[in-house]
Amino acid sequence: MSKLPKEFPRLLRPGSGVRDELKQKIKEFEAMQMERLQLDREMSLLRKQQNETEDRVAEELAENEFQSCLGAQPAVERSCTDLQNMFDQHLGCIVDELAAKFKRMFYLDIDMRKLKASIESDIAADSEKLKSK
Repeated sequence: MSKLPKEFPRLLRPGSGVRDELKQKIKEFEAMQMERLQLDREMSLLRKQQNETEDRVAEELAENEFQSCLGAQPAVERSCTDLQNMFDQHLGCIVDELAAKFKRMFYLDIDMRKLKASIESDIAADSEKLKSK
């Protein structure tokens, strides 16, 4: 580990070292940060895919209505159930994947806050020990 994440160096007293246990916690925190960034990227791609799919489905619905009007046929009324089934078919997997990623991100954020508080507490305790020496 070449340097501490930006959250922690400000807490260290000049000349104080970092214990191995604390280094391990900091590595865990960095890994969580990397996972959080990866989740953000994946969710961004899924949202883009969701938008594109929603646009495609809307265009298909509009095209079907337009073709019905051109053929002098009455537009077929779709029930709410039909529309729900169509959206589930096209968007269900994307929405399920987004939900799973949001859930992971939620719990990851909680774990990161707890770990950060623990690291800050450990650094403060180590600083107090140095101060009293």
